[in-house]
Amino acid sequence: MKRGLLSSAAPGLMAAPVSAETPLRIEVAMAADATARVTIGSQSFVLPDEQERFAAALNAMPDKDRPVVVDVTGRTETPYRVFGGILYLAQSAGFQRVSFVAEPPAG
Repeated sequence: MKRGLLSSAAPGLMAAPVSAETPLRIEVAMAADATARVTIGSQSFVLPDEQERFAAALNAMPDKDRPVVVDVTGRTETPYRVFGGILYLAQSAGFQRVSFVAEPPAG
């Protein structure tokens, strides 16, 4: 019996282990003065003023293969430069999978 590409690939796909990677969470809260407070674990940074310190913290993070989730809270009119800057810095640090989650302010 001749096997096609899909039939021969399917068993390998089904046997592949499911990754239980814990994503790196980056929390972003916009301030009224157009700065962003960015938090990774217990470290906090004010962007754009502390951009270099934030980049150094990202570079020091282990396991660059895990996904990064950027949680944006507070003001819904977050400037694109904030999203673009965080995306650029995360990818420059070696993270390849970055996603954003935006939550409108409560109330």
